[in-house]
Amino acid sequence: MSNDSSRDKYRALEGRMRMLAEDEGNVFVPSPEPEGSVQYVFICMEPSLGGRSAEELQARIEAGARNFLNSVEDFILHFCAHRYLCDSGERYHVTDVSKGAMPVSSAGANRRERYDRWYSLLQEEIDLVATSDAHCYAVGKSVDEFLSERDFQWPFTYLLHYSPQAARARNKGIEGNEDRFEAFRETVSAEDVLSVAEQTLEASSVPSRFQEEVLSRLEERGLTSSQKKLIFNYKLTFEE
Repeated sequence: MSNDSSRDKYRALEGRMRMLAEDEGNVFVPSPEPEGSVQYVFICMEPSLGGRSAEELQARIEAGARNFLNSVEDFILHFCAHRYLCDSGERYHVTDVSKGAMPVSSAGANRRERYDRWYSLLQEEIDLVATSDAHCYAVGKSVDEFLSERDFQWPFTYLLHYSPQAARARNKGIEGNEDRFEAFRETVSAEDVLSVAEQTLEASSVPSRFQEEVLSRLEERGLTSSQKKLIFNYKLTFEE
């Protein structure tokens, strides 16, 4: 955060978020802390255990791991925010509506009630980190529907969720733009995403062992055609 007062308020808010997550029986997964006021906020759904036990995830969090800094798709979002959304000097923040990690298979159960419990904390978070004219992105249909039903004070735009589970929707997003996509796919590479991943991880102060773990995974896997379609979908949305 840009000053000690804002940083202290952010820490206090995180403490209340942790208490709510633990009251729900889940592991609190903090977002990377923004370096200053942001012009854009990505509002995602809820963190996943990522195939780990709650105990394993808790140990990683205590060792300095953070949300949204783990998968190729995480860094596709960061890459697109850097390349296609933010102008020079602009920043963004990525968060979830609810911040207690759970298995993907059970995340849909009582989601609306859970989001209701977290909503006031989400509002406080955006108030604290965002500029007065910030624009939000509702990542996924569940978040878009939830915010549409609430008296959400910030303008927001629906954004396709980056989860591989939503991969089929990536094809739908390029319908009518097939020729543009074919030309575009040659202009983006895994190295581009990797470069932004390195910058993002360095700025997040995540311990080097977690940075190396993620970067090696990115280097090994490259970008699939489906992931390039995701990038193209985001480019279209951000440039509207």
